[in-house]
Parts: sequence; C-alpha cells; structure tokens
Amino acid sequence: MELSLRRWKPGQLLLGWAAYWAGLVGVTLSPAIGATWRATHLPEGHGSVSASFNDATLSYTVIEDGVKTWVGTTSMTTALLWVVVPPLLLWLVWLIVRKRPDTGVQSVAGDPSAAGALPEGSAPAEQWRVRGDDRAPAKRGRVTTPNP
Repeated sequence: MELSLRRWKPGQLLLGWAAYWAGLVGVTLSPAIGATWRATHLPEGHGSVSASFNDATLSYTVIEDGVKTWVGTTSMTTALLWVVVPPLLLWLVWLIVRKRPDTGVQSVAGDPSAAGALPEGSAPAEQWRVRGDDRAPAKRGRVTTPNP
C-alpha cells in the first residue's frame, strides 16, 4: 500500500487534517490537560484553573496548592496560524500533485480542436416557435388580492 499524496482522495485529505489537529492538540495541550486534571481532582480549595482572553492574547493558568504548575500564553494570531495554515498548505500541495481523472473526451469527427463541441443541428421546429398572435390573454384593470 503506497501512502502517496498524489493518490489521496478528498476524504483522505480530511483525515490528514484531522490527524494534524489531533497531533497539534496532543503536542501543545497535553501538559495543560494533565495539569488541569490534577488540579480539578484535588480536595476543595487546593486547585484552580483559569483561562482568559485579553488584548488578542489567550492565557491559561493552572494552580495546585498555591503553586502555578502550568502557565500558557499565546497570541490569537499565532494560534490561528497554527490551526489554519498547515492544513491549507497540505490542500494546496494536494491540488498541485494529485492525479486528475482522464476524461477521455473524443470528438466523433476525430478533430481534437472540436472535442466537446456540439454537432451542428437544425433550427427549432416550426410548431414550437411563438407567433405574434399566439399569446395568452391577460385581464386588464385593477389587480385585486384575496386578503382585504
């Protein structure tokens, strides 16, 4: 089984994105998740967790028995770039290198310049053409509606 980006289908691309996001959460947030777990399972009043968003900065602090055990701060721009840019780059690379299905469009006449063109046809049938005297009558006058 070859794991080539060239052979990926859209579903596999989405799975690649999901794997990236799961890895990003695992690498960047696993220490915070562990510290949060410990702080929330301490006896009452011995642990606290706080998160804040201030001046485009995300902050997260875990305190256990009065000691800051984990502090994380990042700008919103940096967080968005880590979440959005790598999947977009993967998508662009996938668009460039993927195999495109061969449509195999061939002209009946064999002329490659006329591939996909419709053959010349005849004019519409005479009975389908609208004549000047063939119009639906319309009522003239004031338009009334059913609601007063």
